[in-house]
Amino acid sequence: MSRSSSRSLFGVPGSRGARASVSSLEGLRKVLRNEQDREIIPQTRASLQRADVPDSSAPPAADDAENKQTLRGLNDRLVGYLERVKRLREENQDLQNQIDEIEAKRKDPRGRDWKQTLDFLEELNKKIKEITLENAKILLQINNSVLANEDFKKKLEEESKASKELDRDLEDLKKILDSNKLTQEHLQQEMELLKTELAQQTKEHQAEVDSLCEKIKESKVTVEIESQNSNLADVVRNIRGHYEKVAEKNMKEMDNWYCTKFENIQVEEAQNQEALESGKSELKDLLKQKKILEIQIKTLITTIKSLEDTIWKTKDEYNLRLQPICDIIRDLKNQLAEVTLQVEQQSVQNRDLLGIKMKLEQEIQKYDDLMCGITDPQRPEVPGPDQPL
Repeated sequence: MSRSSSRSLFGVPGSRGARASVSSLEGLRKVLRNEQDREIIPQTRASLQRADVPDSSAPPAADDAENKQTLRGLNDRLVGYLERVKRLREENQDLQNQIDEIEAKRKDPRGRDWKQTLDFLEELNKKIKEITLENAKILLQINNSVLANEDFKKKLEEESKASKELDRDLEDLKKILDSNKLTQEHLQQEMELLKTELAQQTKEHQAEVDSLCEKIKESKVTVEIESQNSNLADVVRNIRGHYEKVAEKNMKEMDNWYCTKFENIQVEEAQNQEALESGKSELKDLLKQKKILEIQIKTLITTIKSLEDTIWKTKDEYNLRLQPICDIIRDLKNQLAEVTLQVEQQSVQNRDLLGIKMKLEQEIQKYDDLMCGITDPQRPEVPGPDQPL
């Protein structure tokens, strides 16, 4: 709103329907007060007396009273309008002064010290850049930790698979060991049975040999030899030698059979014993490997937990560092929004005041035209005190 438009108003006519130009509301008010008693009422009365009255029987005193009442109502309304115009002009002047001060500060580089704000913004930008770099470093560390964690998890999975396979091998070896123990016990039982059978057969053979010897001793053989050179002792000796050879041969065959049988059993037992010893050694090695793998798994789990704790602590620490900066940025945004809202409200108020001013000027112009039209010979239609202008 310009000052020139708010200062040019049309006042009440001074005389003969002329339009007086005043420079302020005080001048308009003085003109109205000075001219009200001297010119407005006499001219109104004269114009009303000269005007055509529709009711010819009405007395002149009633017309004068009606004109006075009408002018009094118009004057009261004019005073109210002038006071309202004065108040609005004062408010408009205050707003215009504030706008001029703001524009002067905007035009004058020394009106407002932007150095502190710019320095503060530069510091914030530096801090934001530093925090961004630190965040990038932390993200790299987090990514490296995640990759290392994934590698550790893969190794852990591989080690767990190897441990499971090792457990399976151990179970298989335990089963083989149990089966070997069972076969060993079975073979030992067979050896005991064979030993008992051997002892029994030896006893039976010895009993048969003894019985044969007794029979040979007790038997009486009558041999009639026609030959003159027969020797009974030689014949008996030959028969005994023959039976002894047969018994010795049978004994050797029996010993050889039992020896071969026991040798096979001993070979199998030795093989089973060697397999048992190798299985025990393999079992010990596998148990050692299992313990080593369990220790490695525990160390990997502790390392993963420590890395995860470090990641969470780092995130919490940088969230705490970023929180005040985010609060400052949020406050600055809120302040900027408030300033923008105030500027918009101020512009809306200025537009409203400008509209009110224009309406008041139009109403004053209408009132001025109405007051000027009272001096005409024809009587105009004068609005009542409750009717709008």
